[in-house]
Amino acid sequence: MNARIFCLAIVLGITNHANSATLQERIDAAAPGDTIRIEAGVHAGPIVINKPLTVVGERGAEIRGDGRGNVVTIAADDVTLSGLRITGSGLQLSDDDAAVFVTGNRAKIDNNVIADSLHGIYLKKISGAQILNNRIQGKTTLTASTEPVEKGIGTSTENCDTTLVTNRRGNGIHQWNCEGTLIRGNEISDTRDGIYFSFTNNSRVENNLVHHVRYGLHYMYSDGNVFENNTFSENAAGAAIMFSKELVVRGNRFINNRGHRAYGLIFQSCDRSRLEQNEISENAVGLSFNQCNENRIVGNRVTHNYIGLRFGSNSDGNAFTENIFAHNLHPVETGGSDVSGSRWAVNGVGNFWDDSFELDLDGDGINDLPHRELDLFGVLRRDFPAVAFLSDSPALKLLRFAEERAALPGASYIEDPAPLNSRFWTLRAQRAARSVISSNTK
Repeated sequence: MNARIFCLAIVLGITNHANSATLQERIDAAAPGDTIRIEAGVHAGPIVINKPLTVVGERGAEIRGDGRGNVVTIAADDVTLSGLRITGSGLQLSDDDAAVFVTGNRAKIDNNVIADSLHGIYLKKISGAQILNNRIQGKTTLTASTEPVEKGIGTSTENCDTTLVTNRRGNGIHQWNCEGTLIRGNEISDTRDGIYFSFTNNSRVENNLVHHVRYGLHYMYSDGNVFENNTFSENAAGAAIMFSKELVVRGNRFINNRGHRAYGLIFQSCDRSRLEQNEISENAVGLSFNQCNENRIVGNRVTHNYIGLRFGSNSDGNAFTENIFAHNLHPVETGGSDVSGSRWAVNGVGNFWDDSFELDLDGDGINDLPHRELDLFGVLRRDFPAVAFLSDSPALKLLRFAEERAALPGASYIEDPAPLNSRFWTLRAQRAARSVISSNTK
């Protein structure tokens, strides 16, 4: 009897010893390719994963950092991190502190909740990462900074919680010098920028929701990437895409980004890209184009903005077709720039302008007279906001009416040679239906 009790005590002692091992000790003891399941409860970080492992959290499992450095560092290829709550990184922007810091290729980070950290997920010089279905919320309780607040979009008090200074936040997902990342199904809020691209190519960003940040998407020097079906809402700016080429921006929603200089989508110094079927609505400035060349802008809805389209200088070879510009207080601002280098119709199909004079004698859904969108005030709107009260004045309506019929000398305007009317899409659908019926009866 005593022997059995003694043996049982030894077994229990071994079991207790195994359960008392820290998470880092379990990682160190695991063989490459193993799966580690983390039990519910709080587990102390920071941890470093330096071999290929799958780390899966049970419901209620949390890795909590000590407020210094990174919480989880993935320093090996082929690591999966799933089902965890990860909190408590350091706050040093100069050190790139993050909840999850990744330097290993093909990392898969999915279905985690990341909070109370500087950067959410930081990817550094890697390829093939998958960031899927995570909920990332930035640091929300920073003390006031004595440093100067960054100038520019998103720094007015109307865009930021008064308890938080934006220049001390980190980014939700930060990428530097990466290749082939897939970012899908994440929700990001309360960070500095939602998704940050820098020198990151051939990646896909799909079905993400980014709200209550500075820039929903902040994007620099990155080529060949695809952005589809994302929503950027209630930010200081929806997206700023700069100094890049050969992008696809399709089916996204840039909505309700408001404040003193808030944009839906900024396109700056970007070439040979395609903007297609995006909704750009309820922003201070809907779509801003500047120094962009040979892009195609097709089938976007630019509606209910203070300024619908801001078209800047030094842009050439861009083609606009089948876009809807409607219910914008100021449809177009050119600032006096020469816009003749871009086309406002492709293959005889222009864009819909809600104040265009409709004359369609042949009934093809394309008006027979060109539409000229006049910009009388230009940049004066920014320096003298009171001019906005003149937008719907009888005098301005008269000038628009005259401009439709004959270009006013010295006026800055966009000319659409084949503006669409409200029946264009109905007629197209009817033609397509008849074509299908005809092909089925042959």
